[in-house]
Parts: sequence; C-alpha cells; structure tokens
Amino acid sequence: MDLNKIIDKKMLEDTLKQEFEITLQDRIDRYLKVKPHGIIPNTPFARASSECSKAYRDGQFYGCISLTQSVTESLVKFLCKCNGWKPDKVFEKNIEKLEKRGIITSKQSSDLLEIWKNRDDYHHLNDDVESDYLKLILLAESKLLLLNKIEKQVFDFSIDKGVLVPKTPKYWTTGNQVFLRLD
Repeated sequence: MDLNKIIDKKMLEDTLKQEFEITLQDRIDRYLKVKPHGIIPNTPFARASSECSKAYRDGQFYGCISLTQSVTESLVKFLCKCNGWKPDKVFEKNIEKLEKRGIITSKQSSDLLEIWKNRDDYHHLNDDVESDYLKLILLAESKLLLLNKIEKQVFDFSIDKGVLVPKTPKYWTTGNQVFLRLD
C-alpha cells in the first residue's frame, strides 16, 4: 500500500472515531426512544424494519422515513396476503380493505396512513420535502414509533413455558423462524 493510502486510511479512521465519540450519547438516546418490538416473524421485511431503527439511531432521518414507509407498505401487503387476497397496487385501497374486513382497527388504519403521509415526497425527494433538521428528526421519530406500535400489535405474542405463542399464528407461518431484534 502506498504512503498516501496509509495516511488517508488513518485520517479517516481518526475522523470516524471522533464522530462516533461525539455522537454516541445522542445515538443511544435516539435508539432507546424507538427500540423495536424484540421478536417478529422472519418476513421479507424483518431485516429492513430493523434497519429503520438503526437509521434513526445514526441520524439518517431521510433514510429512516423512506425505509419506514417502504416497510409499512410491505407489512400491509403481507397482511393482505395472509388474509387471503392479492394486494392492490394502491396502498390506501389495501388499508381500506383491511379495515373494512376487520383485520385492522380504524386506529391502526389511521396510523398506517400517517406513516404513509407524504410518501412520494420522500421517495422522490420532491422540492417540498422537509428540510428543517429538527422537524425532520421529529417526523422520522413519529413515523418509526407508529410502525413499531403496529408491528407490536400485529406480531403480538406471549411466552408460555419458554415457548413463543403468537396472538395471530397465521402471521407467524414463515417456516417457524423468527427474527430477533434484541440489540
């Protein structure tokens, strides 16, 4: 390795260490605010859902919002499929059908739509996307907390004699595998 690359590597290492040390307490505080539901089924969106909390923790608020909205869309499609129908391409129609059929409550419907609010602005980074840093933090936090709440309700479980007992077993039929989020 040439000397310039060694120097660049060392400088980057020092910068990253300093950044980490400076932001560590904020990262801890943010993560504890939005800590996700500890165990969910090993769905296609399980890993991405966990990354939402990590993006928020690390101050990646645009990414957190966009990913939270994507996970929400995937969760809604998952609920449609588990309940026996092909999801519509229009998110709001899926929410309406889930509520109408009694699969989600009106409060859950409202929460899902709140997460989805301004989805295109964040997905396409439209001109009117939020740019005020403090508002962006609060927006990312609120959307993520709603997703966490919904996941906790949808994937609710108890433990009986060391065995996980899902409240709604049909949502846990992923080959009996779970995704642990016990950071």
